[in-house]
Amino acid sequence: MSSSSLSRTPLPARAAAIAAAALLGGAVLTACGSEDGSGEGATATGPTVVASTSVYADIAEQVAGDNATVEAVISDPAADPHSYEASPADAAAVSGADLVVYNGAGYDSFVDRALENAADVPVVRAVDEYERVTGESIAEHSHGDEHGSDDHGADEHGHDDDHGAEGGHGAEDGHDGHGSDDDHAGHDHASDTNEHVWFSLPTAAAVAERVAEELAAIDEENAEEYRENADRFADSLAPLEAELDAIHDRGHFPYAQTERVGAHLFDAAHMVDLTPRGFLASIEDDTDPSAADLSAMLDLMGEREVAFLAFNTQTETTVTARVRDAAESADVAVVDLTETLPEGMDYTTWMTGIVNSLSSALDGATPVADGGH
Repeated sequence: MSSSSLSRTPLPARAAAIAAAALLGGAVLTACGSEDGSGEGATATGPTVVASTSVYADIAEQVAGDNATVEAVISDPAADPHSYEASPADAAAVSGADLVVYNGAGYDSFVDRALENAADVPVVRAVDEYERVTGESIAEHSHGDEHGSDDHGADEHGHDDDHGAEGGHGAEDGHDGHGSDDDHAGHDHASDTNEHVWFSLPTAAAVAERVAEELAAIDEENAEEYRENADRFADSLAPLEAELDAIHDRGHFPYAQTERVGAHLFDAAHMVDLTPRGFLASIEDDTDPSAADLSAMLDLMGEREVAFLAFNTQTETTVTARVRDAAESADVAVVDLTETLPEGMDYTTWMTGIVNSLSSALDGATPVADGGH
């Protein structure tokens, strides 16, 4: 369901639904009104935007400025959106919003369920913007499904998810992503099921642009300001994209990851993922990796075959903690990642810190001569 195909319900009807959400327990949602998270920039009037996570709430708030109220369903920096169970208040707020901004592809499926009972709420779906700006596809899945499968059907809003692989190399040729004897031929970047598209900077800019257009249609009086704010947000990401290009110019650096959270960002710098594919699939499916996959992962750390380990702190397990310990023992740099905004940060500040961490981790590292292909 693309936002362009949706009709718009008049604001008074939306206001009634928002009031119902408040009666059900409006404290569940957190206002996102300023860069420091204080909410001082939001107003009590104008359109109401509901975002699935604090990441999309921040992007929307930077576009909305003082002209709209932006709320995040998930704002806890320690929460795991994959396993989030929406409350009736969450569902009512989503269905009563003037605009909903979310990830899609099964990542925040509670939004899709809430929209089933909504009357044509306009939406901005980040995976749609990812596909538009990259020309690549993200397959629909639920956390815990078998990753790498191509038999996902259309999602609940009619999106055709019969997509091919994003990376196109390594996933279909029988390689497991580690231990190949042909110059890392089995290693790929990200798979078609890497739904963490907010780590793609062009996608974040495209989401902001789409939010601006949707708000401009709802609130024509402030249309130009919305568009200017979206342009300003995109401009703030340009130095980061330049820094990723500079990393690419230095070579194709190998890395490993406990989960494919930041892979879109790493792909932009043309880094090479050496993580055993079986290890990734097990972690993302909430199962223990095989002894062989775990051993291969630990060997990557112990033998310092990677420049850094990307570590998802929000889904830490005893297995991933063991991998982190091995990295630290071998003096392999660890780049910490989260799936929601750290407290007190906006999107650009957050991404800037991650990109700076990447640059520091690569100091003295040796690139893969052929890029891993």
